[in-house]
Amino acid sequence: MKLRVHELAKKYAVKNKEFLEILNTEIGIEVTSHLANLDETQIEKVEEYYSRLSKAEEKEEKKIPKVNKGKEKQHKKNIPIILEEEEEEVAQVVERKNKKHKKKKGRRTDFVVKTVEAGPAVIEEDGMKIIKVKGEITLGDFAERLKVNSAEIIKKLFLKGQMLTINSPLPFELAEELAMDYDALVEKEEEIELEFGEKFDLEIEDKEEDLVERPPVITIMGHVDHGKTSLLDAIRTTNVVGGEAGGITQKIGAYQVERDGKKITFVDTPGHEAFTDMRARGAQVTDIAILVVAADDGVMPQTIEAISHAKAAKVPIIVAVNKIDKPEANPMRVKQELMEQGLVSVEWGGDVEFVEVSAKKKLNLDTLLDTILITSEILELKANFKKRAKAVVLESKLDPKVGPIADILVQEGTLRIGDVIVAGEVQGKVRALVNDKGDRVKSVEVSQPVEIIGFNQVPQAGDTMYVIQNEQHAKRIVEEVAKERKIAETTRKTISLEALSAQLEHENVKELNLVLRADSRGSVEALRDSLMKLSNGEVAVNIIQAAAGAITESDIKLASASNAIIIGFNVRPTTKALREAELANVEIRTSRIIYHITEDIEKALSGMLEPEYKEVYLGRIEIKKVYRISKVGNIAGCIVVDGKVKNDSNVRILRNNIVIFEGKLSSLKRFKDDAKEVVVGQECGLGVENFNDIKEGDIVEAFDMQEVKRSL
Repeated sequence: MKLRVHELAKKYAVKNKEFLEILNTEIGIEVTSHLANLDETQIEKVEEYYSRLSKAEEKEEKKIPKVNKGKEKQHKKNIPIILEEEEEEVAQVVERKNKKHKKKKGRRTDFVVKTVEAGPAVIEEDGMKIIKVKGEITLGDFAERLKVNSAEIIKKLFLKGQMLTINSPLPFELAEELAMDYDALVEKEEEIELEFGEKFDLEIEDKEEDLVERPPVITIMGHVDHGKTSLLDAIRTTNVVGGEAGGITQKIGAYQVERDGKKITFVDTPGHEAFTDMRARGAQVTDIAILVVAADDGVMPQTIEAISHAKAAKVPIIVAVNKIDKPEANPMRVKQELMEQGLVSVEWGGDVEFVEVSAKKKLNLDTLLDTILITSEILELKANFKKRAKAVVLESKLDPKVGPIADILVQEGTLRIGDVIVAGEVQGKVRALVNDKGDRVKSVEVSQPVEIIGFNQVPQAGDTMYVIQNEQHAKRIVEEVAKERKIAETTRKTISLEALSAQLEHENVKELNLVLRADSRGSVEALRDSLMKLSNGEVAVNIIQAAAGAITESDIKLASASNAIIIGFNVRPTTKALREAELANVEIRTSRIIYHITEDIEKALSGMLEPEYKEVYLGRIEIKKVYRISKVGNIAGCIVVDGKVKNDSNVRILRNNIVIFEGKLSSLKRFKDDAKEVVVGQECGLGVENFNDIKEGDIVEAFDMQEVKRSL
């Protein structure tokens, strides 16, 4: 007879996490998962342990002398006893009463925007004024601190050819230059970064007694066509909350199912990219990730990406091996391939649960749900249902009839109709709540998805929503957030190799996150091994994803969410990925020599990197036709598909997004004439120096090398 760990834990009324610790440390049975099987010998050891424990408890009870009930009553009546641990509770009760008394006398003091004491805005040292600037400063503010008429500064700038008004933001460099004219200095003031909820005093500390178990939130990920949607539909139609079955119309991008009286929330995202988009905006929605892998197809590129995204988010993974009903299904192959990616099955001594399912035949769906519930029990997911609601915006849209609509997931407290709400730069009042089945409800609790109507504008997906005391406070918070986001856009921070040494010194960076892309699997492994050796005592190199192929938008999103640098060996980013990287401020480093990559990172980690040149992307040209000209060689007939190309540009030839040559143009023509520059949408002819193997469909990427000043 065999029993699973969680079944024995249930028998002895012990939490799975505690039971695992008892097995490993006190009984001497080594197990890593709550789903591991125990044989008869191991079960006997457990029974002996609890038998000894029970006898020891009985002996202790016998030793305790009985207290005379009459004396005890008299003692309680005459002398109030306060134990040491109760003293703190009494003090807290008194403090709460005092606060309550104070609040009756004046206005409520909660919801007030917190400010960080940063010292005076202007100080004097040795007769010289020092103006402290935090973020951005307006011209009017600057003039006031200098004690100078703002019209005088506007006139000075006008004579220099710059037209600014009293409300115009003043760049830091310009403020420094102006201050010199008035014997003053400008210094940047260090900001203490606080989370949104902390800054505006919206986070309410929970008491241990108020925390109760909450439903887990699940995201399903995996490769396209491996059955993610089919699995979601199968679970929803089989285990819908309230017993409904068949013909379920999903109203919003999340829904709840029920198993053994416990609820599970599924977030229906279009894949791991949307999951990482949410994380990039600071929303950690998911508790557990379900990785769907087809038993007849095995591990595919998007499967590996999904694993990287889940690991970067530090959420536990459960593998659902789908399509086991097919004759060609091979679950063993899936386990072997996933082991190469670091996901080792519990059966093989690992800590990842594998469940073999069939969405089509609805096989083992209950086992999958049981595994989710046991995993969530281990995670000890708890929340306070009594407090003001806090939620995250999953999706949002503008309905022409109703106005702004948002799909949200409640993370704390209870949301009710009439609550004043704020999410990022928008505010509102809850007018209607519609659940995942399309029914109108009066309130929603933790881990429940709901469609909300009442925002004054469309909120941004990933923003955190809070319930606020009143509309005045909500308006104030929204104004502050709008200002901060405007400043953040101009002073956005991202890790780059050039800035890494400075960050090591001032910001205590402990690890360098990297996303690797190379032209082949062998190159990926070689590059990974070389980079992992560069970790030193101060900074660890952390490779969050390594795969073969071109740099894609998915890589940019992962790097942005994880504050990582993208390294490309013999590959280039797609046009869309380049644009995404520019918008997200993500650094992409590419090279055709592994040594150059490792050397740059090694120098950056030791604070010695001094870049001399920076690559500036110009554009891309697609080769449509190749003409053979005697004594000249191959000439390409092309069209510029992005940006522009100049006759003196550096170029690299890409075939299937793999770099096959890098050099310079030998000629650039428009019709029969030489051209200095050809822009997007125009046709041209070109030749490449010392390279004749151009083919139809090749992409020519044009770039310049821009000289960069050495850092001092």
